Amino acid sequence: MRKYLLKIILFLSICFVILTFIMLQFGGNIDYFYVKFTTPKAKSLIIGDSRSMQGIQPKIMNSKLANSKYELPIFNYSFTVAQASISPLYNNSIEKKLDDSSKNGLFIISITPWMLASDKKNNNALGEYRESDSPPHNMNYVNVNPNYEYLFKNLNYFHFKSLFRRSSTMHKDGWLEENNLPKSPEVFIEWKNNQSIIFDKMISDYTVSKIRLENLVFLIKKLKKHGEIYLVRMPIDQDFIEKEKYFYTDFDSDMRLIADSNNIPYINFNQETSNSLNYKTYDGHHLDKKGGSVFTKALCDSIIEYKQRIITQTK
Repeated sequence: MRKYLLKIILFLSICFVILTFIMLQFGGNIDYFYVKFTTPKAKSLIIGDSRSMQGIQPKIMNSKLANSKYELPIFNYSFTVAQASISPLYNNSIEKKLDDSSKNGLFIISITPWMLASDKKNNNALGEYRESDSPPHNMNYVNVNPNYEYLFKNLNYFHFKSLFRRSSTMHKDGWLEENNLPKSPEVFIEWKNNQSIIFDKMISDYTVSKIRLENLVFLIKKLKKHGEIYLVRMPIDQDFIEKEKYFYTDFDSDMRLIADSNNIPYINFNQETSNSLNYKTYDGHHLDKKGGSVFTKALCDSIIEYKQRIITQTK
């Protein structure tokens, strides 16, 4: 019996070592989120859903804004819309990831109508949120490596087959590099149609949440104590803009009102003046690597321009 137990312990120990090695070496390939919980706290953050997770590249921001006063590097703490809806849950996780000593941080809040939407079956007033059981909201530790809490709580998010396909990579700066891109216009149209179906379902199932809007204001006020905030609407295809407008007609006016009342800029890249550049997507609303690179540089230019305008006005 003793030998049997020793063999079991040895076997489990070997499995544990192998799993730890895989997590350390390939965590960014087998899970979209794992790496985000293995990196240190950050003084500057990108916050948002899958659009910013894939479309805003911290490496470019760190380079373009290297001569600014911001406390860089910036970390991309975006998730998918299933996890990244604005709520007390996301706010609490952001607070855990934020280095509280930050005084001159840069905070990009990439906002979408869906991040302010709740499932009609949920009552936010009673603390019911569809995302409550998913990362990052079920995580107590967001900056340890390896992160066994994530493994035990979110093993279902691991896709070990991706270790061989390497179709996507979550970088240590929080940017998800998507390599599985449409190989033809026909595939692009198919993927876009699939996304359109998802949008239509969300329009049917979701409603704009007053409590999520209130928590956006709360998040802005919290982050303002640590630096400067830019509220950003990322570029998407026109037909998706129309769907979002149908779902949340006053979205842009509400975002401008929130931005103005908190003395921060709201930069809408879907306006005609901003949409002149070719921000290439792979499905209509997620920027591919090239489109993300172009957009990130344009975002940095907008930040620099805004800063210069403020300096000129104060002279």
